[in-house]
Amino acid sequence: MAAEKPENFRAIIVGGGPVALTAAHALSQAGIDYIILERRKALDTDSGASVAIWPHNVRLLDQLGLYEEAEQTYMPVLNKWNLRRDGTVLSKSNMFEAIGINHGHPWMCFHRAKLINMLYQRLPDPSKVLLDKEVVSIENTANGVTVTCADKTTHSASIIIGADGVHSSVRRLVNEASGKTEDPFMSSYRGLYGYAKRSPELEPATLYETHSANLTIQLIVAEQQQHFLVYERLPKPTRERTRYTEEDANALAKKYADVRFPTGKDGEFVTWGDIWAQKQWSVLANLEEGIVKNWHDGRAVLVGDAVHKMTPNTGFGMNSGLQGVAQLVNRLRAQLKQTPDPDVATLSRVFGEYQAARLSNSKEAVEVSGLYTRLVAWNNPVWRFTDQYLLPYVKGDNTSLNVLMSPIVQKGVPLDFLEEKRFKRGTYAYHTGPVTASAA
Repeated sequence: MAAEKPENFRAIIVGGGPVALTAAHALSQAGIDYIILERRKALDTDSGASVAIWPHNVRLLDQLGLYEEAEQTYMPVLNKWNLRRDGTVLSKSNMFEAIGINHGHPWMCFHRAKLINMLYQRLPDPSKVLLDKEVVSIENTANGVTVTCADKTTHSASIIIGADGVHSSVRRLVNEASGKTEDPFMSSYRGLYGYAKRSPELEPATLYETHSANLTIQLIVAEQQQHFLVYERLPKPTRERTRYTEEDANALAKKYADVRFPTGKDGEFVTWGDIWAQKQWSVLANLEEGIVKNWHDGRAVLVGDAVHKMTPNTGFGMNSGLQGVAQLVNRLRAQLKQTPDPDVATLSRVFGEYQAARLSNSKEAVEVSGLYTRLVAWNNPVWRFTDQYLLPYVKGDNTSLNVLMSPIVQKGVPLDFLEEKRFKRGTYAYHTGPVTASAA
C-alpha cells in the first residue's frame, strides 16, 4: 500500500524505552508531531535494572522540564569500593561525587522502571504512545513512510525513528528492503541484571565492584533496594543471539555465591549468595558490542542501541542514545524551519550529518566501555597486574574518570533551541556552553 502523505511533518518512533521516550519529549518541544509504536502490551514500568544519566544528559532533562522530578527520583551514588572476589578491598574512591565536581550536575542513577514512568507520565500527550504495536513491515516512498503492525493496523508519517534497541526491527526491515546485510554486534561477555532487597549491612549511596578473572559484579546500594549486574566472560565471542532461561540465570548466580562484600566491620561480609536470595527481578543476556555501518536509509533513521552497543560498566550506553536524540532533533528542527516538507534526498543529508556528528564520540564510548570491562575482569595478565597493583596507587577510579570518561562528557551537546535554566559549571568545561533564553 502506498504511503499517504501526512498533512504535517510527523515522525513514527519505534520503541518504548528511555531513548524513545526522550525523543518524544524533544520532538514535542521542537514542534514536531510524532507517535510511538511499542511492541509490548505495557511499557516496562515494573521491572528493569539500574540506568545512569551522566551530567551532559542531565542538561537535557533540565531543558525538557524534567530536572526537578528527576532530582526527586534518582538514587544518589557518591562512593565506589573496588574489591577482590574474597571481599578484600583494592581501593575506595569518591568517583561519583567527583563526576558532579567535574561537570556541575550529578551522576543520576535510576531504577529503569522509575525513569520510564517519569518520562511517560510527563509527556504532553501520553495517548501518542500506542502499545502492542509490533512493526512487521515498512514501506518507504517519495511522499512518506507507512508502517504495518502485527495487528494489521497501519500508520503513516514523514519519517520513522528506530529507537527499538539492539535487536531493532526497524534496522532489520530497512536492511532487508534495501538488500543490505549487517551483523554488527559481537558478545564477549554475558550479564545478569536485576535488583534485590537492600542488605542493611552495606553502605548506601555506594557502588561495590568485584574485580576478578573473567568475572565482575557491580552492586549499587540505594536506600530501599540494591541493583546488580554480574558480568561473566563467555568461552568465546559470538554473534549469535542467546535466549537464556531462568534456570540459566540461577545456575550463573549460584556459581559465584561465595563472592563477598565487606560491611565495614572487621571480618563481616555479605555474600553474593545472600544478595541473590533477596532477588526481586533479574534477566540474563549477552552483552553486545559494536557500531552499525548504516544508520539511516531513505526516511528511516536509527538511534540508541539500534546503532551502537557497548558493555554497561561505564553507563555510557543509554547516554550515547540520548546524545543521538539531541543531535538528530537539532538537525531536523533546523531543516524543517527551512523546508517544512523535505524530500528523501534532503532527509538523507540531514540523517547523514547526524551520523557524522555522533560517530566518533560513539566509537570512543564503545572503546572506553570495552576497555574498562576487560580491565576489571582481568582479561589478560597485564590487566590483572595493572588493576591490582598499579591503579590503586594512582587513584585509578578518579584518574580513569578524568582521562577517559570526562572528555566524553565534555563533548555533550544540548538541544540548541531550549533554555538551560539550571546550567551548572564544573572543573571540566563543556565544549558547547549553556543555551540561554535569548539563544533559544
